[in-house]
Amino acid sequence: MIKKEKIDLALVLIWPVLASILTIFFEETNIFHENLFVSIIIFLGIPSVYLSFRAKEYVRKSIIVSLIGSIPFMIIVEYFGHISQSWSFPPSIFPFTLFGVVILEVLFWAFFNVYFIIIFYEYFLDHHITKHLWEPRMKYLLIGLLLAFIIFLFIIFNFSVPPIPYFYLLFGIFAFALPVVLQFSSYSHNKKVIIKMLKTAAYFFYLSFIYEILALNYGWWGFPTKSFIGWFSILGFKFPLEELVWWIMLFALAVLSCYEFFDDDGK
Repeated sequence: MIKKEKIDLALVLIWPVLASILTIFFEETNIFHENLFVSIIIFLGIPSVYLSFRAKEYVRKSIIVSLIGSIPFMIIVEYFGHISQSWSFPPSIFPFTLFGVVILEVLFWAFFNVYFIIIFYEYFLDHHITKHLWEPRMKYLLIGLLLAFIIFLFIIFNFSVPPIPYFYLLFGIFAFALPVVLQFSSYSHNKKVIIKMLKTAAYFFYLSFIYEILALNYGWWGFPTKSFIGWFSILGFKFPLEELVWWIMLFALAVLSCYEFFDDDGK
């Protein structure tokens, strides 16, 4: 790792702590209280923009993959998650929602989460620069997501959708556990890739855990239902085991598993 990357890695490593201090320091102003959008900018937006300037050669591809992979998927997940009360968010700062349910903040959250993971992975670990913006297999992901979105539109405009018990558990098995299991099943052929993925996941475990604690403290999100397999408690805060396993532990691995399969070289 060259000196430039070491400096950038050090800055990115300390950023979650600095973001936490900033949040606490401005606590009396209430600008962070129940403001999901500000939290996204602080914890995900700023480091993403910083790495974009430092790793310009990865930006265009990372943006395209993140837009395709996050926005349609998040609209679907947020719609069903909302009506199932798997999680809740404070009132949006924007004057409208999508389909009367999906606040725009969650789309920013999804995009920056995926984008930050990919550009972190590429810049610090993978170093895979290509002249073309996407691999041919990306069309299968795009087609699959478009079909899923069309089916989603057909369902919500033609049926009254009831809450789905244990929705977080069910969608996490498909969206997070399955890609990771498939990727790790090829460990003997992809040891170097998996090691790089695990290093990335370690950072995002650290970032996401800190983000989670502050989110619960400042009302950036919550979990109103009891439709979970269990709860994890720490420092007086409690959140579902699904949140711990799916988002905090496996989200980065799931993103990179899909990324390596659909739009990278697997090396």
